[in-house]
Amino acid sequence: MDRCTKEECAWQDRKGSRSGHPRNRRKRSGGFKGTNRHDIETNLTFASTSAAKILKKSPEFEVRIDQTFSYVILEFFLVFGALQELLKCKKCNSDVKFFKKSIRGLGFKICVQCSCPDPAEIDSCPLIKNAYEINRRFCFVMRLVGIGINGIRNFIALMDLTANFNNNTYYGIVKILQIAAKSIYEAVVKKAGTEEKEKTLEAENRGDILTVSGDGSWSKRGFTSRMGIVSVIGKYTNKVLDVAVKSSFCKACVFWKGQEGTTEYEAWSETHESECNVNHEGSAGKMEVDGIIEVFKRSEELHNAKYGFYIGDGDTKTFKMLLEAKPYGDDLTVKKKECVLHVKKRVYKRGNEARKRLVQLKKAKNQIEDKAMESEPKKKGSRSSSPKTKKNQTKNTAVEPKRAQLTLKLLTNLSEYYGLAVRRNSNSVENMRKAIWATFHHKSSTDENPQHEYCPPGEDSWCEWRKAEATGEEYTHPPALDEDVQQVLKPIYDDLTTEDLLERCTGANTQNNNESFNHCVWQLAPKHVFCGKQIVEIATQCAVCTFNEGYDPILKILETMGCTIGPSAADFAAKYKNTRITQANRRASLDSKEARTARRIEQSIEHDLFEEAEGILYGPGIAD
Repeated sequence: MDRCTKEECAWQDRKGSRSGHPRNRRKRSGGFKGTNRHDIETNLTFASTSAAKILKKSPEFEVRIDQTFSYVILEFFLVFGALQELLKCKKCNSDVKFFKKSIRGLGFKICVQCSCPDPAEIDSCPLIKNAYEINRRFCFVMRLVGIGINGIRNFIALMDLTANFNNNTYYGIVKILQIAAKSIYEAVVKKAGTEEKEKTLEAENRGDILTVSGDGSWSKRGFTSRMGIVSVIGKYTNKVLDVAVKSSFCKACVFWKGQEGTTEYEAWSETHESECNVNHEGSAGKMEVDGIIEVFKRSEELHNAKYGFYIGDGDTKTFKMLLEAKPYGDDLTVKKKECVLHVKKRVYKRGNEARKRLVQLKKAKNQIEDKAMESEPKKKGSRSSSPKTKKNQTKNTAVEPKRAQLTLKLLTNLSEYYGLAVRRNSNSVENMRKAIWATFHHKSSTDENPQHEYCPPGEDSWCEWRKAEATGEEYTHPPALDEDVQQVLKPIYDDLTTEDLLERCTGANTQNNNESFNHCVWQLAPKHVFCGKQIVEIATQCAVCTFNEGYDPILKILETMGCTIGPSAADFAAKYKNTRITQANRRASLDSKEARTARRIEQSIEHDLFEEAEGILYGPGIAD
């Protein structure tokens, strides 16, 4: 006798026929995969159709707002238990009972049971092709605050919203979100490209050769990250024109690794190649290089323009390899523009290295002098050893003027002065060079040897000596730079005032916008939680939407997914835009900038002083 299956045994335990469940003997077609109520949530039809419509028309990101639509949180049995005591069915005049039915994620049907043969059913929220709208909205909003499936499960469990959130439901909604976010993202960057070309035409009388800043960022600190992003931002609009997400990891490939040659592996590999998340080979550092080359090569297709000037930080070989790649062939050679904020750091960095060398040399010199003094024989009765004689010698010796040493505060100030000189004279290389050297000579000046020929004249000058000269007042110089310090700093200033470097600094360009955008991305896909390429792409595209246009495109993504937009969401989007403008104006004010600079300098100096006083506290083998 053949052993029965688990399902047949379960059926035989029931009342009735013992011959097994008739459905188990029914022949099924080879294509039948069974049904799953959670698969209803994964229907891509609505989002795909809406996305196709958006790509065909000019994006204005206007959404239809339903003034009567809103969600509330209520305790089901408390509310509906009270309604059971108050209500009766109009048809059969009997008492009614309410209970949940067909629960999928946060959506369900409210079943109204009475004496009627067919109980009434009410959807707890709008349906999108038989899928509950609340599930799509909830997953998207949680993604916007950087929370994935595990965070969703924790939230709904502790809030007693539902027992569980099915994996099929979540990942099906992620696919829908990917389609909707990509469509709105493409519309957003196309609009940004059009605006950048118009503003470039106004500013430089050319609309097809753009100036962009580029930067890379990784999902993990260091150079071991498996995921990275690259962004390019227009100089005049400060909007993202294109992004690239690079990944060297695929979870499915890791799962199937080691099973090569099997029938199952061959069947899987035939369909996986088009879905594989790996689009980068090489180190994590090379992601920025490959990403920049990729976005440059598709600029003509995307914006019908070329990126002729690249604002980079100079910390990588990105620009060098970009030139070797020749994204536009021999028609156009991309030119480099320096980020002023990164260039000015070279003054501090190289000066700090020199300062450490000077400190070491000074310590070594003092040790040699101390040893020499200890080795000298002391003569009995010698007056030179008496304190009285030393006091008289000190009196008779001429007092040397105080000299400024190469401190961290001085280096920070010189770095800031260098940046100001570049930004205030960004249209002239010669004026830029004079202003940079003015800070060096100004700090080296004494009453006997004033060196203020490069300092701007007049009563409004930042140079106190020039002010005193204009008003006829006397001026006493503060301690000048020590001669050893001058000899150390002069080669640094020579290197940082070359014609080639200052030419690349014209325009006072920065990568601040790229850094801000990177921060927006990793807020949506936090670095402390692993996120796959699909999630990072969604986070990047949503970050582009908010960075360029505020929350209006986010509402459009919701609408593309089939969600209804209520007045609360619309009001939030409008307030977000106004708040963003107010904050930007406040941060752009002079007082705010000076306060932030002062705090940053103070924190930097404090950190360096702690490090210098305490030494290295963390490191391999430091406790040995």
